[in-house]
Amino acid sequence: MYAHTRDGEPTPAQRVRSVVEAADSLTVTTDGHSIGLVGLHTVDAAGGLTLHDPPGEHLGAELDAALDGTLPAVVEFTDVAPVHLRDRVRARLSLHGWLGTAADRGLHLHLHTEYAVLAEHGRSRRIGVDELVRAQPDPLARAEAELLSHLDCAHDAMVRALARLAPADVRAAAVRVRPARLDQYGITLRFEHAGRSHQEVRLGFGRAVRYPEEVGEEIRGLVVGRV
Repeated sequence: MYAHTRDGEPTPAQRVRSVVEAADSLTVTTDGHSIGLVGLHTVDAAGGLTLHDPPGEHLGAELDAALDGTLPAVVEFTDVAPVHLRDRVRARLSLHGWLGTAADRGLHLHLHTEYAVLAEHGRSRRIGVDELVRAQPDPLARAEAELLSHLDCAHDAMVRALARLAPADVRAAAVRVRPARLDQYGITLRFEHAGRSHQEVRLGFGRAVRYPEEVGEEIRGLVVGRV
């Protein structure tokens, strides 16, 4: 279950851009092979994805054998919460398109994305490339893991204060509360129940933040009731 206390959250296209921006690892699947890569990709300002020197010769061989010099591929990402939760997988993302050579030195492959499929909150959405090009990653995407981990480990009293902003019935059923998501528009808390179920409550900031340094002020503003 998922609840909101204020308006404002990233669009699906923004979520796609943010997941790709923050990811350290991915899986590339072609008709012939599937390979996991860690720390071997970069993302440009327009969201373009480039794979750098993937190990083995499979992708290069498949690309060489392709008649038109392109290779249909699916690139998959898993968005995992940086704090310890029962179910840490927050979203699964797949980019569908084709790979082509991106440079003449080494094996650098650029993914020409046709569309993305984002699965989160129990449903899947297909996002076209035009939406992805217009969207921007969340400014906290790369800092979210560090910010959430710090809040979870060093500011338990602040988390409890934030939890008191959730509806009373949500609080009453919870046995544990953890920060689960953070973006420029707000923070999401996970209320875990005695069984395997949980509920998430989103607390919207008073304004959209632009830099990680502004997060603390907005969280304190939520606690003291600033509108």
